[in-house]
Amino acid sequence: MYKVYQVLPGEELKGIAEKLDMEYQVLCELNGFAEDHELRVGENLVIPNTQASLFQNYRVKSGDNLYEIGKQYQASAKDIALINGLEEDDYIYPNQELLIPRAGVQIYVTKEFDTLKDVVKRFKTNTEKLTMENENIYLLPEQLLVFKRENFL
Repeated sequence: MYKVYQVLPGEELKGIAEKLDMEYQVLCELNGFAEDHELRVGENLVIPNTQASLFQNYRVKSGDNLYEIGKQYQASAKDIALINGLEEDDYIYPNQELLIPRAGVQIYVTKEFDTLKDVVKRFKTNTEKLTMENENIYLLPEQLLVFKRENFL
């Protein structure tokens, strides 16, 4: 899955690739650019949608529970429940599809009075990286925010 990134003044391909935590050559290939391509302000680039790589699908088998699934995928039962609109002790059904966070993905459900500074501190990142992974941050109670640790995936 892909999305569009619009070039800002002063940006270069190498800097954008670094900011997006992707290989420079991959960014060039995705956009059909030679490695010496000079960007224009306002030019649109195709970039991978990081949200697509943050989760994986899991089909529930008979006898499964959130705790065992969590152990298998190194995710907490609480996080799996939150992502799927469940309570930790809810019954899950065979063939039910669940979203599971990939290794290194952290989630947080916002609370009343959270600020962007609070969330950035919680994820130990910066505003720019957090907003790259969460297109819309409203900071209303119960918004699910995600963040991928850089040394994973």
